[in-house]
Amino acid sequence: MEFSFAISIGLLGLLGFLEIVSASVPLFLTPYLEKGQIKEARGHSRVTEENTTGVTIPESYSGFITVDKHLKNHLFFWFFPSALNASAPLLIWLNGGPGVSSMLGLFWENGPLELRSDRKDFQKREHSWADPFAMLYIDNPVDVGYSFTESGDAGHRSTQKGITKDLYSFIEQFYKMFPEYKKRELYIGGQSYAGKYVPSIAYYIDEQLQKNRTDIPLTGVYIGGPFFDPPVQTLSYYEYIYSMGVISHAQKVEYRQDTLKLIQQFHAGELKNVELKEVLDKILRNLGLATLDNYVTGNPADYMLVNECMNTPRIRHAVHAGNRTFHIINRAVNAKFGGDLFVSLKSEMAELMNKYKVLIYTGDYDVIVSSVMVESALLTTPWRHQAEYNATRRSMWWSAEGQLRGFYSKTDQFCRVVVKGAGHQTPHDQPQASLEMMREFIQHGCVAIKATGEGTQCPKRVTESNSRNVSPSNSRNASSRSSGRKKTPRNSSWSFGADTVRTVVIFLTATLARHLGRL
Repeated sequence: MEFSFAISIGLLGLLGFLEIVSASVPLFLTPYLEKGQIKEARGHSRVTEENTTGVTIPESYSGFITVDKHLKNHLFFWFFPSALNASAPLLIWLNGGPGVSSMLGLFWENGPLELRSDRKDFQKREHSWADPFAMLYIDNPVDVGYSFTESGDAGHRSTQKGITKDLYSFIEQFYKMFPEYKKRELYIGGQSYAGKYVPSIAYYIDEQLQKNRTDIPLTGVYIGGPFFDPPVQTLSYYEYIYSMGVISHAQKVEYRQDTLKLIQQFHAGELKNVELKEVLDKILRNLGLATLDNYVTGNPADYMLVNECMNTPRIRHAVHAGNRTFHIINRAVNAKFGGDLFVSLKSEMAELMNKYKVLIYTGDYDVIVSSVMVESALLTTPWRHQAEYNATRRSMWWSAEGQLRGFYSKTDQFCRVVVKGAGHQTPHDQPQASLEMMREFIQHGCVAIKATGEGTQCPKRVTESNSRNVSPSNSRNASSRSSGRKKTPRNSSWSFGADTVRTVVIFLTATLARHLGRL
């Protein structure tokens, strides 16, 4: 009896030890997938954890997929099926940097959870992209976030070819784990330097589709503040702050010439490692800002808040990260991309614009990748409708409540949006507008484009009482009171009827929108 009791105690101790060891080891899902153990892979990767405030992490799955068995490269992911739509399309999100974890996008921009300012816990995000869409966040490349390589420098990726190879392997394995998503639309997107990751992987998938080597259901791409044509875009860095009066014309010319020399030296092989910091430092010195994320607020994304959260034992355990250390930003990875900085993905982007739905958006307060920079690249992107796009005029994008969301144009399957009041982290700065933008892009191909082909129009009630403020949300009550009422002017030489004022205001508003649309 004592012997059997001792055995039982020993077994319990062994099980406890094994559980501790298991918790300290990252969850590698590729072995399950290779054996066809899909149910086991999904079961083990399920995230179940409740925080101290009672906010439960929604249904989600996380772990590591081995994308290069020889180098032992493992990419970490966190996947959230749609909370509202069982047949929702799948959206892949990639942050840029290079060297920034996509968990920044999850917690800071558009995921179902956001971190509390007291740095103690998280809470449910009101305008989450994971409500209408299935969201897949991937830490890319290795040694960013929780992703890692077991081969040291040999496993690092510093070119789009290497990154695309790993991402393609990841996506193929993800569909083995979640085969039901093969029947749904796939959109690949992200922001900033992901403006290179996204067209690179999407273009490669398209190539494999043409060769009948895959059945990945690629439907479109979306990118915020994309840095996809650096040789052209870097020369436009200084236009935005010049227009703000921060630098003089002479300074703009000087900085542009310095940047042009960098590009020329790079292409001549005289520079092997160029960091974007060499270009940005000149702007920072003149702006006096700690960040280029948002020109108006000057508030940077709280990277370290995300870093602290992801490195807590409870989150590590919940997302099956084992004893790995999370890096929200890996500057060593960033430094390795010097040779990739001035490599353009314009040709790949053009091919995607010819075949797929494409959304490119920017915030009008973004200094890092401003609308001017994006336009400079788009105006020379050699796609089938380039001339047509170059001749387009922007339209105002209004919300159903009468708020001006921004400006947009649509050319064939290409949707171009400038979000009002947003910086580089557009979904964080304007969460409701960003979610609305994504809904309309997925459903209708662009913002304000309905099934009937009619866009959302500016409300017509604009009168004398609000002629100084063309915002329709502020004009509704005043115009209803004054409608049909004749007012005697103080000076007959400057007398305008309500119809005349309405015409003038609408004309000025449209003219202003056209000019803003050209920025």
